[in-house]
Amino acid sequence: MKFDDSDEDYFLHDFSEDKKKTQPAPRQELPAQSGRGVTNRRDDYPSFDFGDEPEDDEIIPSAPKMKSRRGWVWFFLIVFVVLAITVGIRYFVPYVTESNVTGYVTLVERRGIVFPTFEGEMVSESQLADTERVYSRDVYFSIPDEETARRLQQYQGSDIPVTITCKRYFGTLPWRGASNNIVVSFQPKH
Repeated sequence: MKFDDSDEDYFLHDFSEDKKKTQPAPRQELPAQSGRGVTNRRDDYPSFDFGDEPEDDEIIPSAPKMKSRRGWVWFFLIVFVVLAITVGIRYFVPYVTESNVTGYVTLVERRGIVFPTFEGEMVSESQLADTERVYSRDVYFSIPDEETARRLQQYQGSDIPVTITCKRYFGTLPWRGASNNIVVSFQPKH
């Protein structure tokens, strides 16, 4: 394969007025030779003969392509790790582990078609005592354990206040319930 760079490059051409006024000296003809550093007889531009280079269909991938592939692998690995950490923190790590709320249970029912869970509502005792401020008086929670939900249903609509202990998550999962407050345990207040 022979590389001949005898075409005049437009960007390297000198357009100054001084060069146009003077005519270049005629060039001498050199014998036709090829090889490194040998000038072409037409324009004194170097001509290169690469000899035993592989053909275009025989080219072996070089190291820079492998480095770029390795770079993409590292990029996607880092993106995957960041996404895994974000999903783990959002859905599986509670940001409040022991939240105690005392109040009166107004509703405990089983909701859901694919993932049925127990959902509950409670009126907070502290919010009932404060008559000056307007609050949303209901506390919504999910109960993943069926036994705890059945025991809590016994206090529904009664005059006995109940203290629930719950965990709070940033996000909700369908099998855990519709609320991000998950009841761990409860204690009736006598």
